[in-house]
Amino acid sequence: MIRKTISRIGLCALALLPAAALAADSVGGGLKLLGVAFGVGLAGAGAAAGIGMLGGRLLDGIARQPELEPRLMRNFFVTAGLTDAVPIIAIAVSLLILFVF
Repeated sequence: MIRKTISRIGLCALALLPAAALAADSVGGGLKLLGVAFGVGLAGAGAAAGIGMLGGRLLDGIARQPELEPRLMRNFFVTAGLTDAVPIIAIAVSLLILFVF
């Protein structure tokens, strides 16, 4: 459930970026900058919330079953790395929109 929420937030943020680029052609460059900033901020906030929730669930799992700590930590780092990829992709897309379009 956490992964679905995080991916929805990230996809919403990435969906805003092309809309900002299309609007910037007709309205002006300021709207493009606003859309890029909003999209990257939303992606970063979603990833931060997701990793925070993931860390809390990790601590709950370790508290309940301490013998599974190595397995839970491995899963945590893999999932946190995948979650961290969302804002990195959003930054790359925003730089593409900012400088190419």
